[in-house]
Amino acid sequence: MKKPAARPLSALVLATVLGGLACAASAAPLTFLNQTITASVPAKDVPALRKAVGDVLNHAADKSTTQWTSSHGPRSRQVQMALTPLQTSQTQKADTCRLLNVEASRPTGKRKEEWQFWFCKQADGTWKASAQ
Repeated sequence: MKKPAARPLSALVLATVLGGLACAASAAPLTFLNQTITASVPAKDVPALRKAVGDVLNHAADKSTTQWTSSHGPRSRQVQMALTPLQTSQTQKADTCRLLNVEASRPTGKRKEEWQFWFCKQADGTWKASAQ
């Protein structure tokens, strides 16, 4: 199975928000992420976002969209995400891998960002962002 290359910024944004995901080490500071919508998810909402991503990866059909909205902070600063698994594949190294598309925006809708990343299910049932 050939996976499309993930955009490097997307991988770093994803790792910043979801935490605990392996990504390439970098000596450069990640301050450029401060202005992204995805990185501005309130800390109190990160566990709910992790759960939403896990639920989508575990249960949502390919091409079905699940909406998630942060619940902390003022409404104008809420983060809205459309989580859509685009493709599911079986690999030799991992049981199941899924390509997840995320569209992040704020209620004003003036600015949006979109990223895609592969996640692979581990033997213990957790999902890990793919290094590929």
